[in-house]
Amino acid sequence: MIKRVLALILPFALSLSSCDKLPQTPPNESKKPIVSEGVYKVVAHRGGYLECNRPDCSISSLKYAIGIGCWGSECDICITGDNNVLVAHPRSGYLINGLTPYDHTLSELRAAGKLANGEQLPTLQDFLEVILDKEQNPNGMILQLDCKRLVKNEKEIDVNHTIRAIKRACEIVQEMKAQKMVEFLIPTGTDIFNSVNDLVINEYGIYLAWATCTNPARYGKAGAQLNYTKVLGSSTTYTPQDYFAADVPLVLYGVDDDAQMELVIPYYNNLRAIFSNYPAALIKKLKSKGY
Repeated sequence: MIKRVLALILPFALSLSSCDKLPQTPPNESKKPIVSEGVYKVVAHRGGYLECNRPDCSISSLKYAIGIGCWGSECDICITGDNNVLVAHPRSGYLINGLTPYDHTLSELRAAGKLANGEQLPTLQDFLEVILDKEQNPNGMILQLDCKRLVKNEKEIDVNHTIRAIKRACEIVQEMKAQKMVEFLIPTGTDIFNSVNDLVINEYGIYLAWATCTNPARYGKAGAQLNYTKVLGSSTTYTPQDYFAADVPLVLYGVDDDAQMELVIPYYNNLRAIFSNYPAALIKKLKSKGY
């Protein structure tokens, strides 16, 4: 009888033992970028406009970033008075074509001026149409939405316009089924981050990074996107290793010249991405080093 019981139990026990030896899924695998062959973990700041000499946050600069093999391209977003999300970099703190975007309609903002190459001011929908088109974006480059804090002066800081832009952008991204092709970049400070963190990540399932350098334990499900000097400077509180150890995805920005690239590239394999105004130059250097 005992032999019969052992004969039944032994194969089951062995199967459990073999399961223990199977490869384990790395923690937070979903936070790691999916990079196609020939693509580098590089994010082009405003489409790499300083390098390609095209208008920043334009369709033209977006296509430039796609063409050179970037993993991502960053752009700025603002809410308009008629609840559209405009892709544009505010000037003088809060102006688009000399107008406060949240006080004017999309048509009014476009009528006030075109981009230097003749393009009209693009909307988030315009950018997503390019990103979602496999012919125009064959390697699946993602879009980072920088949610600018619109500030008239130090006494007039109203984050509600930024929060409205983020919420409306989430709706548009969901409507166009682009959740996996878009990320949000939240400016430094806790006000906007605390207001939208749960909404963006949990309700809409969209990745979010925070530009505040702080204790990695404070990020929760969000990633960190920091100026490289915040973690690689001479008097830093936290190092890249602190974020890696805490499993917080880390992007370093401000990496533009040769010396900055040399400093940051050794961390490339562990970083989520490197963010640069000169993405082609950065990719060229990565290739020269065998990445």
